Amino acid sequence: MNTNCFLEGVHCPVDVVSGDQMTKAKRHELFGRVDGGAQSIQCEHFQRQKIIQGTGLPCPSTSARINLRTNRLDAYLPHPNKKMDGFDYSEDFDGVQCWNKKKVYINMKCIVSNGGHQIRSLREVYWFVQGQLKVLQNEPHLYFANVLDGDFAHASFPKFEYAASLPEYENVRHRMYIGDLKGYFDWFKTL
Repeated sequence: MNTNCFLEGVHCPVDVVSGDQMTKAKRHELFGRVDGGAQSIQCEHFQRQKIIQGTGLPCPSTSARINLRTNRLDAYLPHPNKKMDGFDYSEDFDGVQCWNKKKVYINMKCIVSNGGHQIRSLREVYWFVQGQLKVLQNEPHLYFANVLDGDFAHASFPKFEYAASLPEYENVRHRMYIGDLKGYFDWFKTL
């Protein structure tokens, strides 16, 4: 695959909304009523379809998780809680894209409106991001993308940028994306 030609075709689909514009009302307009649980898959499905459309690459689901105690990526672990150390593992990544010996594991979220549940969700994402940064220190061909749409997620970006800007992650920060779906495609083109 000619990488330059391939990357020239990467684009943000026109119907992708800027993450900070994804309010509770906008999410309701696009996806209907979404209160979490099984309904939240609608946002993830939209994000995945736009990632496929904009990159031209498949983005299959994955059961890859990070062991947050050992800082290792386990590429296939669908049921960690069947193991004694199940709580050592992060949530699974929502998708993965591969090309030219590069692999991007993608975490997709849409978190709107301020509230206790949203804060807890973003705190979990924060620890997930910390785990990703630690894994990157030992895995030169991996990349992680955290596609975080929603007005509340957008307002929390400075906290994620703080974590990624710590001195111990200086050499790996460029292999991680933290932002909305709209910005994912520009980051992707830099790989």
